[in-house]
Amino acid sequence: MKGTIVLNGNIQFETDYVYKFKDKLLSSIHSDPAVRESKKVLLITAAWQKSEYNEGHVKQAIREIGIPSIEKDGYDVNIQNLAVYHEFNKFKAAEPEIYKLYHEKQQNIISLKDLYRKKSAALVKYLKENTQHIRTIFPGVSLAQLLDYNVEQEVLLLPEKDTRQHLFHYFCRDIQHTMNAIVDIDNEMVQICQEIDDYFFKRSKISDNPTYKAIKEKLEKRIASANSIFIFGGNVAVLCNRLNFFKLKGAFLKALAHGTNFYTVSAGSDVLCDKIILYGWVDLNYPDPDADFEFFDNGFGLITKLTVFPHCHDRIKHTDPDTATYLAHRFKSHLCVGLDQHSFLKLETYMDDEGKMYERYVSVGDEEGVYVFDRSGRNTEKKFNEELEIPGSKLYEKKHNPWDDARW
Repeated sequence: MKGTIVLNGNIQFETDYVYKFKDKLLSSIHSDPAVRESKKVLLITAAWQKSEYNEGHVKQAIREIGIPSIEKDGYDVNIQNLAVYHEFNKFKAAEPEIYKLYHEKQQNIISLKDLYRKKSAALVKYLKENTQHIRTIFPGVSLAQLLDYNVEQEVLLLPEKDTRQHLFHYFCRDIQHTMNAIVDIDNEMVQICQEIDDYFFKRSKISDNPTYKAIKEKLEKRIASANSIFIFGGNVAVLCNRLNFFKLKGAFLKALAHGTNFYTVSAGSDVLCDKIILYGWVDLNYPDPDADFEFFDNGFGLITKLTVFPHCHDRIKHTDPDTATYLAHRFKSHLCVGLDQHSFLKLETYMDDEGKMYERYVSVGDEEGVYVFDRSGRNTEKKFNEELEIPGSKLYEKKHNPWDDARW
């Protein structure tokens, strides 16, 4: 049976996560009897960078709920830190020539991402300014109306329309072209960055390096032997880069398939999705007036139908329909979901009474729900025990004919 994933936006105290899901942590559906017996918990705190090992309070909470430490060679192997940040530093010290190539590669990616970020930001600014301009001519029109206007169909009717309708038609076409260009820039950026990463792996021959192979194998064994994995928030770029450096996506996918449960916070929630979206936030008290959402990179793809937005109360204007519309259109291949401090979204698979497998996406935060943004501009809060309508779920099957939903 496939494991469960629980996503959170930005929980204040990591130990609260442990206590809240005590019963789940003490149970197991893992295919390996030894893992089921040990209830091993793996902590991933690489996003804390140099503070990676400052996880004592979390380990203590795990022991308090009934999962014991097991020491081997002076290390706890049952409540364990993946330690990927420090393992990367060990590799860096042991293999300076390969690290030099890696660093040069990373500098190229940073430069190119900055270039694409500027291109995208200019188009986003134009999109917003043009939307406001159109409203001076067509008061009350929403971004959703501009983006959902059927340009191909309506162009055939232009000869019958008046000049004002002509103007609205071409405004809509321009807005849609701009949105498509933003999406194209996102896709092109990540494709080029992936190519550069691939060049590094081929040129450096790192996959054959004994030091690299030994560390990667060690990390994969830690993941494979875990009944539960916590991925905490912090610096999403560091977290993503360290995990990607050792190519751990396959290990995560295999663990999930074998019944490992994942519990994630903020950046940890981001990296499990297909797409990682960042927000250019500087200070919650003094926000950057030009801050906006940025497509950072592809994630690990354990979650294939959602794009998540942690810290959503701080970063998303809940009362602004245009913001919901913009997010749902820019990242239209996935359902856009906002998560906050008390939001918890559980993703699981189950078999119904007829023996058919389904996915289920359910809000499990009893103090706050999760927020779903759609292309019409609606921001809907799914409260405790409410499910999300997503293809693959029984709820969706009951309400939709899948052939009618072109989005999926």
